[in-house]
Amino acid sequence: MQENSKNEFIKIAEEYVLNNAGDHVQVSYTEDYDDLFVFGYQAKDKKVKLIGQGPILLVKKDGRIFEYGSAWGEKRARIDVITKLNKERLIRIFHEDYNIQHNNYDFVINSVYQEDEGEELNALVNVLLKNKIYYLIRDENNETKTHYYTKEHLEKTLQQTPVNFGQHFIQNLEDVLVDLINTNPYFSWTLLEKTK
Repeated sequence: MQENSKNEFIKIAEEYVLNNAGDHVQVSYTEDYDDLFVFGYQAKDKKVKLIGQGPILLVKKDGRIFEYGSAWGEKRARIDVITKLNKERLIRIFHEDYNIQHNNYDFVINSVYQEDEGEELNALVNVLLKNKIYYLIRDENNETKTHYYTKEHLEKTLQQTPVNFGQHFIQNLEDVLVDLINTNPYFSWTLLEKTK
């Protein structure tokens, strides 16, 4: 998709605005960068000023669109998308089809290597604790309660792999994965995409 001309990106922007905001608005500005095409929209009626919408970013390489609210400035939104895409590229070394726009992955630790197992296990546990991993339990009133793993509980849980930790982190899953990769790229883990 990278080869598209600015006019083609404008057409994509106009179609996106029409399909997502309606025919009473139009693309009001565009900015063309190396990897991203940024646009926004405003009411066609010049007497009306819409508020709340922010920059919309089109990734030239694959056509994905990231939309932001008015609290985001264009520069901040560009930094956020580029950061996300860089995290995605790193994670794709290990999980080829990873898409940072999807939030439907379960995180599974397949195994902790036997060689230097104590060190590996300690490093893994530290990453999980740092990213505030938790689990859910139903109480006697059938209400779901959140409990944070302790070091001891994690060590015991990881003795029987594989372990599916789901999405139970305070941080975004991509941040946990990047932290894990940077700590030790040799951990054996998988992402399971949930079906809806």
